[in-house]
Amino acid sequence: MLTLPAVLLLGTVLITLLLARQSWRLPPFPGRVNFLAMQLSASWWATAAAAETLALSPTTKLFWAKMAWTGIVGAPSFWFLFIWSYIHGEVSARWRQVPMVMGLVTWGMAMTNDWHRLLYASAQPIGGEPGAALSYVHGPWFLAVTIYLYTFMVLSFAVTASGIGRAAPAHRAHYVGFLLAVAVPWVANIGYVTSNVVLFDIDPTPFSFLITGIVFYWLIARRRLFELLPIARGALLDAVPDPVLVLDGDGTVVQANPAAESLVTSPGRLIGRRLDGVPEIGPVLVPQALAEPSDGPAPRLVQVGNGPQAREFEVTRVPLSYDGRSVGQLLLLRDVTLRRRIEARLHDTVRTLDTARQEAETLLAAEQEAKRALNSFLSMAAHEFKTPLAIIDGSAQMLLLDAEAKAPAMIPRLEKIRRAVRRQVGILETCLADDRLSDPSLTLRRDDIDLPALLRGAASAQADGATDRHLELELEDCPPRLSGDASLLELCVHNLLNNGLKYSRPGGRVALRVWSETGEPRPMVRLSVTDQGIGIPPEEVERVFDRFYRASNVRGAAGSGVGLNMVRRIAILHGGGVQVESRLGEGSRFTLSLPLGTEPRAAVMAVSHSG
Repeated sequence: MLTLPAVLLLGTVLITLLLARQSWRLPPFPGRVNFLAMQLSASWWATAAAAETLALSPTTKLFWAKMAWTGIVGAPSFWFLFIWSYIHGEVSARWRQVPMVMGLVTWGMAMTNDWHRLLYASAQPIGGEPGAALSYVHGPWFLAVTIYLYTFMVLSFAVTASGIGRAAPAHRAHYVGFLLAVAVPWVANIGYVTSNVVLFDIDPTPFSFLITGIVFYWLIARRRLFELLPIARGALLDAVPDPVLVLDGDGTVVQANPAAESLVTSPGRLIGRRLDGVPEIGPVLVPQALAEPSDGPAPRLVQVGNGPQAREFEVTRVPLSYDGRSVGQLLLLRDVTLRRRIEARLHDTVRTLDTARQEAETLLAAEQEAKRALNSFLSMAAHEFKTPLAIIDGSAQMLLLDAEAKAPAMIPRLEKIRRAVRRQVGILETCLADDRLSDPSLTLRRDDIDLPALLRGAASAQADGATDRHLELELEDCPPRLSGDASLLELCVHNLLNNGLKYSRPGGRVALRVWSETGEPRPMVRLSVTDQGIGIPPEEVERVFDRFYRASNVRGAAGSGVGLNMVRRIAILHGGGVQVESRLGEGSRFTLSLPLGTEPRAAVMAVSHSG
C-alpha cells in the first residue's frame, strides 16, 4: 500500500514531468535538450526510489535500487551540461554521450553486482518487519561513481557562480535560483553519503527533487527564466563601447551595457523598463525598434538630447531568433556625433575652398589677360625699338668710315655705340623669341640651315662685344646642313656664346666645338661651348635652366635668367636637349644636342654635373 514516502516521491515525479512538459513547450533555449534529460533522469530516480519504498521483499528493494542508477548518474551530469549551455552557449551533442555511457555502465555494474560486489558489498534490512529499508555497504565502484558525480557538482557550482558575476542585476536572480536548485539535492546526498542521514529510512536525495522542481517552476512561471535567449550577454556586451539594448517581444529592456545606461539620467535602472517609458531615449528609439528592416539590418540616424550636449547615433536593429522563432531584438547605437561634426566642418571647408577656387580662377584669368596684354606690348615695343636701333647702328657705321680718315680718336667711341646697339638688339630678340615660345600654337619652321655659316656669324657678332676674351671655333667635324628653325637655333648659339664670354675672366678662352654622332636611336649633332669662367656651385647646377634663375655667384653680372631656359625650350622643341658640366672656379661646358633629321616636337632634357 501507499506510504507517505512513496506519495512524496511520486508527487516529485509528477511535478518534475509536468515541469519537463512545460519547458518543452517554451520557445527553444540553449541547453533545452540537456535540461529535459536532467528532468527525466531525476524523474526516473524518484520513480525507482518510490518503487523501492513500496517493495516488501529485500530482493525487490535491491532491484529497484539498482534500476535507479541511470537516473542517479544522469541527473547531475545533464544538469552541468545544461548550466554550461545556458551560460556559455550550446555544447556539442557528443558531450551527452558521457552521462549516457556512464549511466549504462553503472547500471550494468549494478545489475551484475552479485557476481563482483563492486557496487554493493552487502545490502541488509534494518528490521524484521515486511518492507523494512535496506542498509547498504558500498563497494569501490560506488566510490568511483561518487567522485564522478561530485566532480560535476563542483563544476556546476563554479559555472553558475561565474554567471552570477557576469550577469546584469535583473538576471542574477536566475543564477541564484540555479544555485539553490542544485544545492538542495546535493546537500541531501552529501549528508546521506558522509553521515548516513536518511529520510523515512532511505536516501533523502530523491525527496529533495521535489524542492528543486518547486524552485524551477517558480523561476519559469514567475521569473520568465527561459523566455529570452541569453544572447549578447556578460563580458562581450560590456566590452562594446557603443550602447547596446536587448529588448524582449514586449519592448522591455532585458539587457543593456554600461554605454546604454549612460544615456539615461538614472544609470542602473534601465533594465526591466519598457523602452517607450524611458523619456531620454524612448521617443527616438521606439520607431527604430518597430521598423521592419527590408534588406538586412540597416542603420538609421537618430539624435539623443538637445543643444550642445546632443549626440547622434546610427541605430541598427537586429532581430533575435532561435530555431527560426523570434524572441526579441537587439538595438546597436553607434555614436557618430564626432564624425557628423567633422563631416559638417569638412563640408564647410569644401565650400570655402570651392569659393576660393572660383576666386583664384577669376584672378588667374585676369592675370593671364594682363600677361597677354603685357606680352603684346613687349612684342610691339620690341618691333618699334628695332627700327631706331637699326638707324643708330647704320649711322655709327657711316661715321666709322669717316672717322678712319678724319678723326681716328672717335673710332673706339663709335664701336662702343655699335656694341651697345647690338646688346639692345639681342635683348629685344630674346623678348620676341620668349613671346613666341610661350605661344601654345607655336609651329617650328623647318629651314635648310647652312650650319657652319650660322655658327661663324654668331661667333663673329659675340666676339665683337668681348674683345678682351678669346673665342675659338672647332668646326672640322661640323655637318654642313641642319634642318630646323633658323632664327631660334641662331638665338640658342648666341645665348650659349654670350653666357660663356660673360662669365669668363679677361683674357680667358671660350671654345665652340661642333661634331656629329651617328649612334642609336638617331643621328645627332652636338654643339659644346666650353669656358674658363667662374663655374657653377654643384648644388645649383640642376637649376640653371629654370626660368629667371641665376646662380648665387653671378649677382654682380648683368642678366635676366631667361637665356639658358630659352636654350632648353628650343632644344626640346627640336627633339633634342641640353646638358651642363661645371666645376666651381674652373669653368663650365654646355652641350646642345639636336637631331640631324626631321624630328617630332618632343625630347627629354638631361642635366648632369661633375666635381
